Amino acid sequence: MNMKRNIKITVWIIAAIILLSGCIIGGIFLKDYLYEKLNPPFEETTIFPDDSREHPTDTTFVVNGIEIKMIGVKGGKINCKGLRKTIELEDFYIGETEVTQELWMSVMGDNPSYNKDSILCPVENIDLVECLEFVHKLDSISGLKFYIQSYPEWLYAVHLGCMDTNTSYYDDSISWYKENSDNTTHPVKQKHPNTLGVYDMVGNVSEWTISGSDPLFFVVGGSYETEKKCCDIETYDIYHAYIKMGSTGLRLIYYPKKLRNRR
Repeated sequence: MNMKRNIKITVWIIAAIILLSGCIIGGIFLKDYLYEKLNPPFEETTIFPDDSREHPTDTTFVVNGIEIKMIGVKGGKINCKGLRKTIELEDFYIGETEVTQELWMSVMGDNPSYNKDSILCPVENIDLVECLEFVHKLDSISGLKFYIQSYPEWLYAVHLGCMDTNTSYYDDSISWYKENSDNTTHPVKQKHPNTLGVYDMVGNVSEWTISGSDPLFFVVGGSYETEKKCCDIETYDIYHAYIKMGSTGLRLIYYPKKLRNRR
């Protein structure tokens, strides 16, 4: 009699555990479902610069005799197309140009690029791990603290650089792409910059970002290999951190001192 009672109790306990587990799992799925329904992804990218901020003054550093000009970007908020959460950005500085072969060689001692016609061309044929090593060595030499850009930072600077103007990144005067590049990279600052003063935000070489989920990261901007009709600033590629492409380089980010202390 006691054995039957114990078996009955055990069965009830197991049933209760199964029911409780089902409720927990169902609750999780319901929470995700409601979150997706109530927070749909943004259909387009929109930026909201903080007009209460003063625009950071551009600054130039000299490392191993080579100038690195950083363009000040006033912070604000950005809704990235395809994401669900508004991202707030503090003031930051973005490289006036993509990192050149000249700067890379002065820091790393070699030139991995396929196209070596000019050391003023962007460095390419580098993976993200090598980019991080470059930044680390650059910091050690300069005593400064540089970073690789995030996808929201790049996208914010792209949009901010063409707000309230007729600037088009798909114009021959702004970008190098397949139809006008002769299938090769070109020295930086040969085209017009955007209104911030940043060159080659689209085309020449695409650029690594630190955004993604290890080991896959966003690569933005398109390159000299990209067809003009595909040079969409909302489009990005996803590369493995160890992938090397002769059309992919990097751009630096720098934060004001007061913000670096928070990182």
